[in-house]
Amino acid sequence: MYLLSPRQSDIVTLAKSEGRVSVEGLADRFNVTPQTIRKDLNDLCERGVLQRYHGGAILASGTANLGYEARRKLATDEKRRIGLKAASLIPDSASLLINIGTTTEQVAAALRGKHGAAGDYK
Repeated sequence: MYLLSPRQSDIVTLAKSEGRVSVEGLADRFNVTPQTIRKDLNDLCERGVLQRYHGGAILASGTANLGYEARRKLATDEKRRIGLKAASLIPDSASLLINIGTTTEQVAAALRGKHGAAGDYK
């Protein structure tokens, strides 16, 4: 196994701290072309350090447990849409138990505007 380049090492550090990295964001950050970043990401994925998704990469499963804050940054738009859709299916003044999780957190946030939501009572 050979060593990571300084840029690849920085990419892994960013992925650990932010949960995911994007090709465009990394290209801007390191002032290189997106093709250069794609090559770095593909190399890191071949080594099993990262896992590619369209437009970027995340830490490969099993590499490290992502902390809650890092997971919050993964697929945030998708989680927000799920939360809004789920909240739209729940009638006003309903009682719910919601487990801990970054997606269910978005459900709870979307429920704040519902009539009868916690804090809605005077």
